[in-house]
Amino acid sequence: MAITKGVTQTTDWTAVAQNTVGESGTLDCSGHYSTDLFIQAFLDTTTAHTGTEFIVQVSSNTTGNEDWHDYTKFSALIGTAATDLIEDAPLAALSTAIALTGHALTVKSKWLAIEDGTLINSELVYQVNSSTNEINILDGTTNAHAATTAIFNVAISEVVTLDPTVNRVRVVVNNAYDVNGSTLNFKLRSTQVTSV
Repeated sequence: MAITKGVTQTTDWTAVAQNTVGESGTLDCSGHYSTDLFIQAFLDTTTAHTGTEFIVQVSSNTTGNEDWHDYTKFSALIGTAATDLIEDAPLAALSTAIALTGHALTVKSKWLAIEDGTLINSELVYQVNSSTNEINILDGTTNAHAATTAIFNVAISEVVTLDPTVNRVRVVVNNAYDVNGSTLNFKLRSTQVTSV
């Protein structure tokens, strides 16, 4: 049996200010057999942060604004980010080794966020090793990044599977959960089965 899958970018990298609430675009999943949400986010300051609340809201209705419900929620991005700057000039796409101006990112097996000067070119990478003034990542970078581009080490990459009865979905990013915390960026994509 063959199935048809699709991919949707609902919201590309978007900034959420400290002590505000952000919202993704709305995904119509009324025609999907199944839908998985892929939520990525990262802190982009070194301000201590006690967490951001991510609320996946779904609607039983295909239109209108009165039928939204909380589907699931979780708190994440807890901690104080360390940061460093890319020394490569530039860091080429597909790179698995990143030279840094300092030596602040030494924790292995951790998501890192490269905050590009053009925000939608930002990306998460997975650190697997470090040496003096360099880190190694699991997969090559998707984009090239200029020298002095910042990297932060408090980031998430989460998956939420929706019930097939859901008609619409959005993600609310409650960055007022910590009123004195950090700014952040988030992104929302999905995959869906559209026919079997």
